[in-house]
Amino acid sequence: MKNKNLKNTLVICAVLLFISFSIYYFQVSYFHDIHETMFLLFQELAFLPISVIIISYILEKYMKSKEKEENFQKLQIIVSAFYSEIGTSLIRKISKFDKNLFEFKEIFKFENELKKKDKKNILNMLKNFNYNIDSYDGDLADLKEFLTSKKTYIARMFENPNLLEHSRFTDMLWAVYHVLDELENRDDLLNLPKNDMNHLSIDLKRAYVQLINEWFEYMTYLNMEYPYLFSLAIRKSPFEDNEIIIQ
Repeated sequence: MKNKNLKNTLVICAVLLFISFSIYYFQVSYFHDIHETMFLLFQELAFLPISVIIISYILEKYMKSKEKEENFQKLQIIVSAFYSEIGTSLIRKISKFDKNLFEFKEIFKFENELKKKDKKNILNMLKNFNYNIDSYDGDLADLKEFLTSKKTYIARMFENPNLLEHSRFTDMLWAVYHVLDELENRDDLLNLPKNDMNHLSIDLKRAYVQLINEWFEYMTYLNMEYPYLFSLAIRKSPFEDNEIIIQ
């Protein structure tokens, strides 16, 4: 296959060179002015490096930027589908294990903060907040049932090539899938030893923190690009006490 492609490339180059030399030959034969022809030839050769820069660098950079933007748009569709299908409900379910949930809600008024567009400050606050996840405080059986019902959906997300451009989101999916795996491998969630419960608390916290950070990034994007979608999404915030979306 490679030899065939190389052969085709050489044929194309030969044809183009033949056309070029034929045009120059016709120009010299018709106008009888080889000096002018050579002058124009050198002019074109002088412009060749500039042409290479324009085509290979500027145009290529533009095409890569365009491709990156298109991939980002595709990724946001995946993120939107994830939070509509799983993410928002999952944050709400895991938040019930957080002993500091009330404090979290008091500090983070996401709609107001997003309007201020102080993204960096919020991300720092989210990073430094004291999440106190305790696996004793929530319903592990309900969480297991929910995640098990979404197992196929989560697994299929890993097959999407667009996720290769978003390592954070992929890491978050792995954290969620790990929680599912841990819960599925425990039949009796009501009588687990303390070390198991502590281990689950760590796994839940890891997934919870990453889910919240990705959710906030997604809300920031919607607020900037699609305000009408943001209006609905923020009303369905996992940190509201209900899922009523009427304004």
